Amino acid sequence: MLYADAVARESNATMQHIDSYEPAIPTGIQLLASKPDVLKKAIDVIKEKMTKTTPFSNLSAIDLNFGCPSPIVTQKGGGPALLKRTQRMKELLTTLKTAQMPCGVKIRLGLSKQDKHNKIYLRVLDIANTLGIDYMTVHPKIASDSSQAPVDHAVLQEIIDHATIPIVGNGFVTDGKSAQKLLRMGCSAVMIARAAIGYPWIFEEIAAYLDSGSLPRKRTQEEYMTAWKTYEATAKKYGTQEKFYEYHKKIFQMRIKGDLSYHAPSRILNG
Repeated sequence: MLYADAVARESNATMQHIDSYEPAIPTGIQLLASKPDVLKKAIDVIKEKMTKTTPFSNLSAIDLNFGCPSPIVTQKGGGPALLKRTQRMKELLTTLKTAQMPCGVKIRLGLSKQDKHNKIYLRVLDIANTLGIDYMTVHPKIASDSSQAPVDHAVLQEIIDHATIPIVGNGFVTDGKSAQKLLRMGCSAVMIARAAIGYPWIFEEIAAYLDSGSLPRKRTQEEYMTAWKTYEATAKKYGTQEKFYEYHKKIFQMRIKGDLSYHAPSRILNG
């Protein structure tokens, strides 16, 4: 997730986050954008850099983030705070389509309970439907909900039923059963986030459950150690920033000790 204005300015600190070195791995870029002209400049930079041998070369999708609940974002009118601005959302999504590559958006249900009550998410979905956005990822909570607050499956179902584009379900997808529930609701795919941190087997375990109903087995300390060493080598190879490296290191240390709980980066790094 990068700020569109920083990409438009080709900020060195921002550009260092881009990594699509492995052609075999589909890799997208997610932008925080609130102004159509800035988004257009960022898209132009991305498209130009994709024509050369750069970390951008193998990007396969551009995504706009209207789901980040951080006050740093919402207090500036970005992320979920933009969802109720119907005309601005139309301008941004219209601009996104100029990328001429797969593009999508991630949303929450709004900034506040009032936004949710007013169903602003359906207005945004109508725009995405009309423009033919390739997918919409839905985290069915409002921005003020805590990370542990439950998701609203009833509203997610409403969105699925209203959509003519693929819907990607997000929120508490932690195993095969939770993934299967969203897919049976009508989601075209699911997004896995915190469950993958320090637990790289989550993807194969979900795939196995969906295929045959097989349940995961408990991972050994040796497996966690091997996974950590693999991550460590990869992080060093590609120059992962220190704060990300330390966060994952502490998460793996928790997992090795048998602690499978999730904590936000701020708590892990400052605790």
